[in-house]
Amino acid sequence: MAYNIRTMYYLKQCNTNNNTEYIKQIYVKNKTWNPPPASNEIEDKLTEFEKTLQDAHLLQVSKTSKLKLKNLTASQQQTLLQLKSNKHYTIKPTDKNLGPATLDTSSYIKQVLEEHLLTKDYVQISTAEAKNKIDNLKQIFKTLLHSYQNVLSKPE
Repeated sequence: MAYNIRTMYYLKQCNTNNNTEYIKQIYVKNKTWNPPPASNEIEDKLTEFEKTLQDAHLLQVSKTSKLKLKNLTASQQQTLLQLKSNKHYTIKPTDKNLGPATLDTSSYIKQVLEEHLLTKDYVQISTAEAKNKIDNLKQIFKTLLHSYQNVLSKPE
């Protein structure tokens, strides 16, 4: 939240909000950029808000730490952990949210392949064939971009 507030403050200071060509969906977030601090007033409010959240969290943790909030017995928890760590079994949610189901992993993989990948809609191709198709698509996109460069706006 603080990141977004600082970013909005920074953009407002730079008058970049008036850019009508900005299309949010076509931009990728720069993960290495961090907005500079906002005004002292905003930074003070952010600090106060974070402190209030931390205090509320600590209060909630202290209230519930003494309670046993699990609905499974110790032996049931142990059994569930053993099942989860066993690679021979796969645990998945059931349809209509009726709880978990345990399947033999090899049967599960076979079922997924039969129901989804080994249908008339999917065909397994070689690595070379896949690379060739990707290269062809890249060339088609470059051609389209070159053909329509005068029609597309700069952000597009």
